[in-house]
Amino acid sequence: MENIKSCLFSLSILENQDELSNEFLSHNDFFLQSVSGLSERESIDKLNQIVSSNPENHRRICIGLLYIMLTDQSQAPRAWRFLGIVSRDNHQTVTMFLDKLITLRFEKLLMPVKMQIIWIFEQLASSNLNGAEKIFTLLMQCIRGGDLRTHNIVFTEQMIKVVTSQMGWITSNSFAISLTIYTFLRLIPDHITPQVAHIRQAEVAFTVKLIRENFAECINIGRDFVRLLQGVTKIPEFIQLWRDILYKPQSLGPNFSGILQILSRRTPRRFLATRLTPEMETNLSFLATQVKLGSHQKYQKWFSKKYFSNQESQTLVCDCIRYLCGVIHPTNEMLNSNIVPRWALIWWLLTTITSNVMATQAKLALFYDWFFYDKESDGIMNIEPGVLVMNNALKSHPYIAATLMDFLIRMTSEFCPELSQEVWTGINNSFTDIIEKKVVPDFVNLVNHPKLDAELRVAFRRKYPELCPSTEELEENETVSAGFTAEPESRFSDDETRSPPPPPPPPPVPLALDKSVDSESEKETPTENGRPESIGSVEEDFTEDVLKTLIEDLDPHIREEVRKFAYEPDVVTQRTTFGNVISRLMDHPAWTRAKLAAVAKCLHISLAPYFGLSVLDDENQVPLHHGIFQLLSILKKEKRPRVWKFLSELYSIEPRVGYHLLFYLHNRAQLDLYREFVSYTAIGELKGCLTEDLRVCQEEDGPQAFYKIIQDIYLKFPSVTTGNANILHLIVSCIDAQQLHTIICNVMSKKMKIFNIRTISALLRTTLDWETFEQYCVWQLLSAESVPSETVVDVLKDIKDTQHYELFSSMLVFLKSIKPSEKLVKKIIFLQSHEQQLVIPITVWWIDKYSDGLVKIIEGFVSSAVTNMDDKRLNILFTFIELICNAVDSSHQIYEHKGLWTQLRDSNNFISAQVKKECPLVQRTINDDRFTRKTSGEGDRDSDDDEEEEEEEVAPPPTTKVLRKRKREVILDSDED
Repeated sequence: MENIKSCLFSLSILENQDELSNEFLSHNDFFLQSVSGLSERESIDKLNQIVSSNPENHRRICIGLLYIMLTDQSQAPRAWRFLGIVSRDNHQTVTMFLDKLITLRFEKLLMPVKMQIIWIFEQLASSNLNGAEKIFTLLMQCIRGGDLRTHNIVFTEQMIKVVTSQMGWITSNSFAISLTIYTFLRLIPDHITPQVAHIRQAEVAFTVKLIRENFAECINIGRDFVRLLQGVTKIPEFIQLWRDILYKPQSLGPNFSGILQILSRRTPRRFLATRLTPEMETNLSFLATQVKLGSHQKYQKWFSKKYFSNQESQTLVCDCIRYLCGVIHPTNEMLNSNIVPRWALIWWLLTTITSNVMATQAKLALFYDWFFYDKESDGIMNIEPGVLVMNNALKSHPYIAATLMDFLIRMTSEFCPELSQEVWTGINNSFTDIIEKKVVPDFVNLVNHPKLDAELRVAFRRKYPELCPSTEELEENETVSAGFTAEPESRFSDDETRSPPPPPPPPPVPLALDKSVDSESEKETPTENGRPESIGSVEEDFTEDVLKTLIEDLDPHIREEVRKFAYEPDVVTQRTTFGNVISRLMDHPAWTRAKLAAVAKCLHISLAPYFGLSVLDDENQVPLHHGIFQLLSILKKEKRPRVWKFLSELYSIEPRVGYHLLFYLHNRAQLDLYREFVSYTAIGELKGCLTEDLRVCQEEDGPQAFYKIIQDIYLKFPSVTTGNANILHLIVSCIDAQQLHTIICNVMSKKMKIFNIRTISALLRTTLDWETFEQYCVWQLLSAESVPSETVVDVLKDIKDTQHYELFSSMLVFLKSIKPSEKLVKKIIFLQSHEQQLVIPITVWWIDKYSDGLVKIIEGFVSSAVTNMDDKRLNILFTFIELICNAVDSSHQIYEHKGLWTQLRDSNNFISAQVKKECPLVQRTINDDRFTRKTSGEGDRDSDDDEEEEEEEVAPPPTTKVLRKRKREVILDSDED
């Protein structure tokens, strides 16, 4: 643990090492043991022998070498040389693990480790390896906007040096050029303080040069390229660039004819996502897709405290708004649930802004897709949040709706005067599409709301008369609202700071959008309930030129077949050509992993839409992309590795391959083959791969597909599913009553085993962070499975927080149906911190149902306690007995068990003075003469004693509650007299 703290992560004393840290250390130890005492040549021979033995050893050696490169700068070149010799997957294992490390733990990494990750990227780029682009994207994403702290500035400066030194690799990669321009254009406005002036100057010089030399790649960024350029308009170097864009477009590129060409293009999602760090993206995505209304405020408060803590960080608000509008597109199921909607999150983000300038930039980010909206190339989900913020703000905060409407009206003519007609058309198209797709029913309420200023309503009608109600209705509404005085905050924001428009361009020539370039663009179609439903598309922004380049780089043996398949429009013919591609894959004897990866990248472009199909659709018909799976049933075992290698390359690009393969094998009762597939993937182990595929299945195909296969997954892979908290969370996170009943029936019928007795306590602790309904479902499943109660109670030992009400209520119901045993009662007694939540309620219940058995168990504890327990545990035992006595009525049958009270009295001589002093029950039992006389003299009682004396024999020990009752009886008797 000390090593991982000092060498990799910056952790506080309260933080423990996680699975990632343990995995690093384990693989590093394996590597060191493998080469201990060997020379370099002997080490290489030994390592080659180890990695060739099985894929798992290959993975362990690669990650062990990665650990050395990250933690030991002096040994990094030697480790890289070793890695180049022993790697069998073109460094894919290392890049996949680096991807995981950066995505999950970058914020916790020590600065030297971050520098070493940059060094590793340089080696990947210099060798032109496949994983370089992914690592470069993550490193650029980790440059945090709105953060002027030292560690972020140092990291930014280092990344500037890297992109400068690796210009050869960057200019050979279309996406890397676009990403570099997009990132630094966004960062330049943040670096305005004198302390970072040198970084700003370097960014400006580098970015302007890169834009001029690669303007065609800037067009691929889309309209957000212009939005970011607006933020640097006043910088001298960008003034001349603006003039060339507006007045000399041909000087920047032969195919560039004007700024409208850029503004008409929708920005791909992958660019918008890169301006949030991986951690921030995960948290914001969680807010938008998992958090329920009613509990969202605490999450928003935490998010604001973490990311918007100072004035500089407010620039992140625009990045968050663009991310919510352009990347987070909820499904119909989410839209109809109680998950916090996107418009509510954007409303909250707007309220966090304290600067007028940033408020205008935030509104520009919200409505930027409106200005040049095209129904054919843009999506309704990009503009939906803006209109819903306005529509919902009318109810409680009309001034917000007024401000946003005012902004739209002003931007129609002021965003770019020479393009005012195009902007008007874009906004008008946006409103029209919103009505057609029933995002809001109409604009009558929005246009004629009495709390909006009359001048604002008139201005909107004049700008967009086609969107307004009929003249008669308008006149009626004007008459009704003539005497209404609008709230002061709802008036025009004349004093509001406006975003500076770019210099006026010459009359532009409208250009049609080249739809072939941005293949990420999605169309939205309305469903029966009026909600838009996304039509899936390829996430990667592949252009025709890129596809042609990829095909040209293929092996000649298969190039023509892949070209025919990629450009074949007919689905029936596609099946034939795809079969030819597969045949060529199997026939050629010399396919390397790199060649298979190239083929997979090409085929993925055409196969991605098929992977978007549900696995439940036409189950009896084999989809085109399942043709590769069919080979597994035909080929002999010795010929399968090539299929697995190809599928693993396709899997690294398209994660949906995993669960589609699972369903294919499941439908043919061949799930055993899945183990073979896993051994060839970058993940390399069954538990991680299966969990990830089930997660993707649930997210991409929905709960029905997930629950269709989950029972057989538990039956086939019990070693990795039983006790797996991640898979259990997937089960309960989207379960309904019918599915829960089905799983309970399977558990009780021994068709599924969900819990592992040895890990059940740890699993239950994990569930404490889950939603209330999810925890209750877990306990339903726990009750259905035969789990020892003592094991379940163990979860309470280390829990000090008394606010886990789901745990305590479920535990009570669980224990209620169980007969108390000596072992179980002992565990319950010594739960000191949970008396009121658990101990007293369940013990009182057991006393009512199992009085004799429970009291005998307690008697046994008392008789053996004085010799087998220390003072602390004796005190706990006697306090427990007193709590129970005070919790039940004085006439309760527990007081008839005189043996218990005799045991307490007889233990007097063996109990220490400290226990007597601290435990009130012992004091009262020993010192009360009447109780002592009754318990010690019961054998001398005469059988002819009267009825009153017999009652005294069975009287309870004089607890506080009993004494109070006796006192009240005396007072009542005196009143009667």
